Amino acid sequence: MIDLKGHDQGKDNNGVEKAPAWLLSFADVSALLLAFFVMLFSMSTLKTEEYEKIISKITVKEKQEDPVRDLAPIASETIQMAAVLPAEAPEYLERILAEAIESDPVLENAQITLLNGRIIMSLPAEELFLPGSAIISSRATAALFNLSGVMSQFGNQVVVAGHTDPTPTRADIYPSNWELSLARALSVASYLKDVGYQQDLTIMGHADGQYEYLNKAIPEARRKKLARRVDLVIYPEAGS
Repeated sequence: MIDLKGHDQGKDNNGVEKAPAWLLSFADVSALLLAFFVMLFSMSTLKTEEYEKIISKITVKEKQEDPVRDLAPIASETIQMAAVLPAEAPEYLERILAEAIESDPVLENAQITLLNGRIIMSLPAEELFLPGSAIISSRATAALFNLSGVMSQFGNQVVVAGHTDPTPTRADIYPSNWELSLARALSVASYLKDVGYQQDLTIMGHADGQYEYLNKAIPEARRKKLARRVDLVIYPEAGS
């Protein structure tokens, strides 16, 4: 056999020709390359079962080591969400309130006025309270109950304002007309809330502070009767 340089490689003792030196070196290099690529393949391939085990361990560890996330409050479990009703147009409110009181024997004499974008519903004190007090009469409870149901249909801001005439009140019960007007506003607001009205209410006591704005052309007795009232002032904006 002739090598790459043309030299005779000779034979062994049994007469078999010897392999050339370059062939042995090539075989060694091929074996090493094969082992190297097998090693690379084994390092780049991950069994599915082992991968899932590793991912599950990482996930559990993250849950255990994240106290901020675990302690964060969940809104659906910690806060009772209340439905927020939209504000309705004053013209629409005027119509539905007028329909609600037209057949009510207690509130049929209530006056509804649209003033500067606000609805002012004036409830006569004689129809709501016992004489000279802030206690709601039994015949007025059903009327206020129905009124609460109507008001619950819209989310406008509502202010409950009490008024009196200029006649001094009985000092043994209420020291002044301020206390009487505020007590009456509070009684109406509290009763509306007790029977189901869910929105916020603001109360005010004006005493006879707005008496001068009543029409001076009408008889004095009539003016004083109109002065003794509780106003529901409904604003065009939504309440809180």
